[in-house]
Order: sequence, then structure tokens, then C-alpha cells
Amino acid sequence: MPATGVSTILIVTAIGSLAQVIDGSLGMGFGVFSSSLMITFGFAPAMAVAVVNASKIFTGLASGLSHWRMGNVRRDWLLPLVLGGVSGGFLGGYLLTSVPSETAKPWVSALLLVMGLLIIWRTVRWRFSSTTLKKAEKCQTCPKGVPLDQPENIVKRGMFKLGALGFLAAFINGLSGAYGPVATSGVLLLEKGQPRHAVGTVNMAEFFVATTVATTILVRQGLGQFPLGLMLALSLGGILVAPLAAYICRRFPSRGLAFLMGLSLIALNLKAVILILR
Repeated sequence: MPATGVSTILIVTAIGSLAQVIDGSLGMGFGVFSSSLMITFGFAPAMAVAVVNASKIFTGLASGLSHWRMGNVRRDWLLPLVLGGVSGGFLGGYLLTSVPSETAKPWVSALLLVMGLLIIWRTVRWRFSSTTLKKAEKCQTCPKGVPLDQPENIVKRGMFKLGALGFLAAFINGLSGAYGPVATSGVLLLEKGQPRHAVGTVNMAEFFVATTVATTILVRQGLGQFPLGLMLALSLGGILVAPLAAYICRRFPSRGLAFLMGLSLIALNLKAVILILR
């Protein structure tokens, strides 16, 4: 890991700022982009993921509570995502700290590259038309005109799918810091609900997942090795540019930003993946 000096603090603050611009504009990307940049600058994968998840504890709680107050959190989606996420996050964090840093780094980079491809795929293929949203507001298996939001119309087998999705997304987050690209896309694909419900529920679930992953890694590696200053710098960088992120979200096409983020992840992690294939 690079020495924790003023230059390192400034680099991590800049990483947090850039990641927050992306996340605040797209609703995802803080973890995956921060992890990619920190690993690129020489941080060990486990430490990068721990710092990112520790930062997301605070940002995730604030964001999740905001979405809760705005009515963007579906309680019936939240519970299976959290239950699956806690177990998946623990397993991912445990696995990441069980292998040497030099062994983990190229494989984590490969996983982050796949996240970049997923984001590009979602940007190109996934659209929400007005017709799609109107259909999403009604349960296809319920009587005509009955809202999906009514608890008695929840399809129980969908809860198992959400739990499995929560486990997979949290497991990947434990290995790479990437949660939103898998969880948000998966909820939209599985539930066909309104985008605001998917983003809000995933943001709330991310608090529990990030807490689990950060705790697992810190217990495994010891609190004495945790760079508190880097975590605060990453969080500060995100907080400082939050208004800018909101402005970009309003002015710049979100699909264009998502596509650029996907390309950036591929560019940052492609070299490490090529080394694996040699």
C-alpha cells in the first residue's frame, strides 16, 4: 500500500470526488470506481475494498434514510436483499482476505472489468419507456387494475430470487467494492418495478452490506492496519462534490455518463486481466 502522506490523502480525496460525481449522476458507481482507481494507484485489494465499504457505511446510511423518507424504499424488497446481502458480504470479504494481495489483485481487476461491461450492457440495452413503467405499476398475476404495491399481491417466490440476488451482489461487493451495478440492475430485471424503488431500496440495503463487508475485513486484518485518514478523505471527496453531481445529473445525459464509466472501468482494469491470460 502506498505511504499515507499528504499526496496520498489528496489522491484518495480526488478519487472520492470523481466517484461521487459518477454515483450521484447515475445512482451507482461509487464503490466500483473507487476500488478500481485505488487498486490502480497501488492499494491492496482488501484494503481498497475495506476503505470503500467503510465510506459507504456513512454515505449509504444517509442516502438510504433519505430514500426511505421519500417513499422510494420497498419494504418487501428490502428484507430479502438485506438477509442475502449480509451472508454474501461476509463470504466475499472473508474470501478476499484469505488470499495474498498479489494473487487477489488481478482477479479483482477482472471482476471490475466485468462490472464495466455490465454497465455498458445495461446502458445500451435497458430502457424505460412510459408504457413499460405503466405496466410495471400493475401485477401481471393479479386481478386487472390491482396495484403491485399492495402486500397481499406480492409473489412470494420473487422473495427467494431477491435474496439470491442480494447474496450475489454482496458477495461481489465483498470482493471488489461493486454493489450497485449488480443489485440495481438485478432488481430492475427481476421485479420490473419503478426505477426509484429499485434505486432507493438498493441504497438502503447497501448500508447493511457495506457494514458487514467492512467489519469482516477489519476483523480479519486488524484495526491497527486500517487507514482511517484514507477513509475520511474518500468520504470528504464525495461530500464536497455532491452538489456538482446533482447538477451533472440534471444537465448531462445519464446514459452517456454510464457508457463513459463502463469504458473507464474497462480501461483501468484491462492491463491486469491481460496479465492473467498470459
